[in-house]
Amino acid sequence: MKALLFSFTALFLFSSCHGTSCVNAKAATIIDYTGLDGCGLIIKLQSGEVLEPMNLNDFNITPTDGMKVWVKYHEVAGGSICMVGKIVEIDCLAKR
Repeated sequence: MKALLFSFTALFLFSSCHGTSCVNAKAATIIDYTGLDGCGLIIKLQSGEVLEPMNLNDFNITPTDGMKVWVKYHEVAGGSICMVGKIVEIDCLAKR
């Protein structure tokens, strides 16, 4: 009985560690670039790479400057006035 209780407790603890519904997402931070011409909120990955999302407001969270997020995305063709990073469409976005 103790072994069964321990197993369920361990399973619960390990399954709740990642805390996101975005599978294979990358850790990132939302940054406000509105001070630069043609820019708004961008996403900066932990690697330092900058993403210019086309659909940031399509998700059930309100993005704010400094918000830590999980992001899954794909690159799309197109131009940008801001020109600070890759143009992307977000597939999944969740707070971390």
